[in-house]
Formats: sequence, C-alpha cells, structure tokens
Amino acid sequence: MQLSSDQLAVILERLSIAALNPMQEASLAACQQHDEVVLLSNTGSGKTLAFLLPLLPQLQQSPKNSTTLILSPTRELALQIEAVFKSMGTGLKVTCCYGGHKVEIEENSLKQAPALLIGTAGRIADHIRRGNLQTQHITTLVIDEFDKSVELGFEETMAFIVGELPSLRKKILASATNIEPLPAF
Repeated sequence: MQLSSDQLAVILERLSIAALNPMQEASLAACQQHDEVVLLSNTGSGKTLAFLLPLLPQLQQSPKNSTTLILSPTRELALQIEAVFKSMGTGLKVTCCYGGHKVEIEENSLKQAPALLIGTAGRIADHIRRGNLQTQHITTLVIDEFDKSVELGFEETMAFIVGELPSLRKKILASATNIEPLPAF
C-alpha cells in the first residue's frame, strides 16, 4: 500500500511545501520497493519527511498496535521528528520517549499503543526492559542519524533493541554521512 497523491498533496500543503525534492521522491520509491533502505542526504535536505511519508500507509492500517519505531541518537532530534510528524496533521497518535523528563509520563502514554513510536535508544531500551513497550507488532525500524548512534557508543543498546523486534521486516537508515561497514544489527 502506498500514499495516495491526494493524501500527499494535503500533507505538503499543511507543511507549506510546494513539491517533494528529488531525494524525497527517490526515498518514497525505494521504501516501496525495498525492505532495507539507506537514505543518505545532506543535513537540512528534508530526510525526516523522506522517511516519514513512506510510513503513513502502514501506520494507518494498524491503529491498535505500534508497528513503527524511529530511533534517534539525541533527545533534540527525537523531538524534531515528532514535531514534523505532528505538523503533517495525520491525526495519528505519536509518542516520543527520551531522557530528561519523567518516565511515568511516557509509561502512561504507552498504555494505549501509539501509531508511531519515536525515541532515543537508551529510553526505548529502558521501556522494553520494564515491560512498558510491546515490541511484537513492530515491523518497521527507522534509525535516524545512524552514524551518530554508533559514534556515541550506542551500538550495544541498538543491537539489544533490534533483537527485541521479532516481527521486524523493514529497516530504514538515514544519515548525512555514510559509515562502512554498517553495524551488524
């Protein structure tokens, strides 16, 4: 299933964007055709929208379970992704999990599964260990700024999270810079 041209037009209007750029169009096509996508593009080029748009059809199909997880290396980036998603005006529930505020707020929000879950690796791993997060329905994982996640020493935490996603089918890695080799997870 893919995003209809009417749905896309409404979202772009809400975001005050006249049209997708070539990288965003390529991302939509790649995400429809492949289960493993590496999205490399300069900072400020619209990568967030490029990985959020292909997720929408899946999010709309499974309103009772979280099917998509986006991991970010920092709280600021996680909040930025959440802001872009909310600006799209989908009406779908999103929960953003990160350190620096009370974990109880997130626990309450996770009682009713969000359509989209965004968070930092450390906080998401904590919720998994506490049993606050049901991971069996998560089929799509996006790791934004994946190069930073490895640089910051989160490779072990990321591997733990990926290991807790038994239904994972689609992986999208997004970054401004490439790393070789890609982490084993």
